[in-house]
Amino acid sequence: MLRVTEHAMTKLEEALQQQRPEPDLVIRVVTSPAGDQLVLAWDEEKEDDRVVESDGGTKVLLIAPDMESALEKVVIDYEETPQGAGFTVSGLVPQPTSSKVVEVTDANFDEEVLGSALPTEVDFWAPWCGPCRMVGPVYDRLSEEYDGRFKFCKVNVDENPQTAMRYQVMSIPTQLFFKDGQVVDTMVGAAPESQIRSRVEALL
Repeated sequence: MLRVTEHAMTKLEEALQQQRPEPDLVIRVVTSPAGDQLVLAWDEEKEDDRVVESDGGTKVLLIAPDMESALEKVVIDYEETPQGAGFTVSGLVPQPTSSKVVEVTDANFDEEVLGSALPTEVDFWAPWCGPCRMVGPVYDRLSEEYDGRFKFCKVNVDENPQTAMRYQVMSIPTQLFFKDGQVVDTMVGAAPESQIRSRVEALL
């Protein structure tokens, strides 16, 4: 069954204390956008969830019943490198998840974002950023739900530093909301789905 290293458990508890967007949210293990990896996302506890607790009794992770089989021999760890630090989740899962989030670069940012006919959200992120990976699945779901009405994009700040500097992105995740080529809203941090959805609805 799922194993969480001691280092990762400590860092998960720190994330709950320091970065939790809302008091009732806990970290859930979910499928990645491509459906081939396991990632972490903020979510509310549901009745049938299996809850992983720390030695001190803190609710740390949520696991839905249909995810139990996918977590066999999976290990959650926390990795620190010169490029940054973040949680790593080993393991493959079989169910694919679709996403309409557009990967934007320095080269095509103006065309994809500033020239978009739809209101657009841009998520500035990096692969080593734990909170970025937590909120990523939310944008994947919303990109499907609002397809044709609202455009969701993401910019890897490590690979596209010019765009990050252009909009003075100092920490990640940072979300910028554009309408008619102008920034109309900004959100910093791994926000819950309800907050992101309200920002989207306000621009429709």
